[in-house]
Amino acid sequence: MNKNIIAAVAQKDIKNTFSSKKIWVPMIILPLILCILLPAIFAYVGLNTGLIGESSQDLEKPINAIIKNFPNEELRNTLAALPTLGYKSVYFFLNFMIIPFFLMTAIINSMVTSSNSFAGEKERNTLETLLFAPITVTELFFGKVIASFIPTIVITFVAFLLNAVIVNLITYRIFNEILFLNSTWLLLMFWVIPALVIFNIVLNVLVSARVKSFQEAQQFGGIMVLPVVGLIISQVSGLFFLSPLTLFLIGVGLLVANGILLKLITKFNQRNTLFESQIH
Repeated sequence: MNKNIIAAVAQKDIKNTFSSKKIWVPMIILPLILCILLPAIFAYVGLNTGLIGESSQDLEKPINAIIKNFPNEELRNTLAALPTLGYKSVYFFLNFMIIPFFLMTAIINSMVTSSNSFAGEKERNTLETLLFAPITVTELFFGKVIASFIPTIVITFVAFLLNAVIVNLITYRIFNEILFLNSTWLLLMFWVIPALVIFNIVLNVLVSARVKSFQEAQQFGGIMVLPVVGLIISQVSGLFFLSPLTLFLIGVGLLVANGILLKLITKFNQRNTLFESQIH
């Protein structure tokens, strides 16, 4: 493979992504709301106003039940030692409940960029030019995967950094610890999310190469959000928690799946077979 060609394809696609407001604006707004504003507002309200927890005694029993059955003894003791229900709610929310928010943000943003890869070329009437260019299908695929990966992972990491700074400014005086600098969050951000983003991008690029429009590619990519919704429900109900071991195993599974999908890409070496559904 020619690295210069792959870099040129990636650079072109990144430029196309940030030249379209309908693509990059939602990519910024989503993490801003889910990963920065929502945690910061919840933390401030819960720790400073007493509106979370104390205003609804119905929450006390289920929250205490979750704490009692929490699998990690150290965190269970930390939660139990907090003086108010509001403090417990905020601590639990920030450490566990916003994990699916980062997963959802990474999935949706990678879906948007990767769905725009081949389907976007079709809508812009530039696919035919690529087909006749002196470039292999494998180089084309890898260039588009990289073009989707870079903006997605950068936006996700920036959102995490801003979230950590803002939330810790609000909570440190109460909890006397720096949140998000633990094995769970480090594994999530530097192991699971990169592997998940690559998996989602490769899958969506393969789909995008088969469908005719950006909307069709997005509809299929939306299926990836469903497991995260299930994860949110399980976290709220206390049925399942993302421990460091669980996150590590998820990352391993995604790594294996990525290898399988990347092998599929190398088999698409017949241009006519690969793109025949998109050319009139």
